[in-house]
Amino acid sequence: MRYDLEPGAAYYVQTLREEEFLENYGSLSSSMSLLRLGEKIRHCRADIFETSVHGSLCIPCRDGSEQTCSFYMDKERLLFISDKTWTDDILKQILPHKFMDTSTPARVFFSFVDFLIKDEGDYIDDLEEALNEKESRMLENSETIPEGFEHYIHDIRKKLIKINRYYEQIGDMVRLLADSPTDLIDIKTGRLYLFLAGRMDRLQADALNLREYSAQLYEMYQSRINIKQNKVMQFLTVITTIFMPLTLITGWYGMNFTSMPEIGWKYGYMGVIGLSVILLIIEYRIFRKKKWM
Repeated sequence: MRYDLEPGAAYYVQTLREEEFLENYGSLSSSMSLLRLGEKIRHCRADIFETSVHGSLCIPCRDGSEQTCSFYMDKERLLFISDKTWTDDILKQILPHKFMDTSTPARVFFSFVDFLIKDEGDYIDDLEEALNEKESRMLENSETIPEGFEHYIHDIRKKLIKINRYYEQIGDMVRLLADSPTDLIDIKTGRLYLFLAGRMDRLQADALNLREYSAQLYEMYQSRINIKQNKVMQFLTVITTIFMPLTLITGWYGMNFTSMPEIGWKYGYMGVIGLSVILLIIEYRIFRKKKWM
């Protein structure tokens, strides 16, 4: 679909499928190889030349999927090349509204990228709030180990790694565009791209801080696991220690030597029981005093 930016002006924006781009813009032979059509798009990038820009966008979505496209921009036109309609959906939202200047392809691309990141600050805040809630639940009860916490932190860290890479690539791309030739992007528009670069730097810093925060929460979770395991091991050690003297007594009197004096003693059985009870009481008091129980 083609969008004329000004009535009677030569500037326009167009969305095309790869086949349509090859068919309608065959004269841009050098751009076809530089755009790397047919390859899987993995990065946000921009290659700047004297009269044109070639690049790609790879946008991570909240559900884990990605929106991708290639783009070509020169002084007169901006072309988005994708088999999906998501670029059209964005252009239909930013072009009719004149709250931003979209009179040139460079201004449209600025508005397009600005639209892509407009909710990223809220997304970072939502992630931070979710992590704060997890931390609060853990602090409410030092004995509590949240169920599924390890998988949750793993998912959060994967998201943060992906969006941090996205912020870094967008920041590098718009910073590069800000330094492009003035015939392609004028000085005033270049300042807008620098503004975007600053926003991406701040978002990237926030994402990195959240990664560190999630790592701290995972360490807290791991320490809870270790403390619980240590308590279990301590309990088992105390129980084993308590019954060791009884095991010794049982083994000692299980030898059945005929010369053992206690074998024929009338109160031998009750004496062993009494000795065992006394040992248990002494051990219990020692362990309670040392707070091992």
